[in-house]
Amino acid sequence: MTQRRGFTLIEVLLALVILGVVTGALYRLLNTSQRLSLAQAEQVSLQSNVRTGSLVVPNELRELNTWLGGAADRNDITVADDDGITYRAMRGLGFVCQAAAAGATSLRLAKSSWTGLRDPNAARDDLYLFSDGISVDEDEDDAWVQVSMTNVVYSATACGAGKPGWTLTVAAIPATSVNTPIRVFEVMRLELYADAGQWWLGARSVSAGEINLQPVLGPLTDDGFALVYLDAAGAPTADLTAIKSVRLTVRGLTDDAVRAGGSGRMGHPEEALTTQVLLRNSIRP
Repeated sequence: MTQRRGFTLIEVLLALVILGVVTGALYRLLNTSQRLSLAQAEQVSLQSNVRTGSLVVPNELRELNTWLGGAADRNDITVADDDGITYRAMRGLGFVCQAAAAGATSLRLAKSSWTGLRDPNAARDDLYLFSDGISVDEDEDDAWVQVSMTNVVYSATACGAGKPGWTLTVAAIPATSVNTPIRVFEVMRLELYADAGQWWLGARSVSAGEINLQPVLGPLTDDGFALVYLDAAGAPTADLTAIKSVRLTVRGLTDDAVRAGGSGRMGHPEEALTTQVLLRNSIRP
């Protein structure tokens, strides 16, 4: 019979060694690619998180009024902490549809003129009413007067036949004319807080009596929401009547521990973004 020669033991062992080297190299390549993909996904999520915070919070604060040198209750920032802020958050703008005499306790707000985040809510909101002062043609005595609101009733005829709007029950007001502007606000609190070992930016409505913070942004570092209040000269100030702008820094970190670049030690990469917000100056002495 014809003899057939097979593989020797050395050849088999050599083939197994080569196969093991190639398999190990492929495994390391796939493992590194997976780590890199995970790290990139976490990095994208982190950057999106930080950028969202640096857009949403400044947009909220940019609506705040400041009356330089005036009484503290005429400024929309009521509490200024390093890691939190309490303020009057603007929720909408509308115009009076019927004139009211001085001392009146109700206002008619036209639905057609209303623009805002939501409808007026007596349980959460109060308002600023524009007062033209004594001299109609002069602006030195113009001001936004803060008025408390106790009730809101919507009606399809509040502003006349076929003209829907709201009737607002308020404290005594100065005389108002048609098209007098109204700005509705609620008192809000933004604050850095810890929960389950992570740090978050939380929000709550002070006006509505909320106690617990609701997460808005995170996870953040333990100094992930930092505020610096600046006066007109750009110097830090603790005087509410002197705040001209707010410098906001958001520092975030990844949800999961990853290896930066797909290699190295496991950790939580961080990103920071700083924004400066100039407050409104519609209230003047």
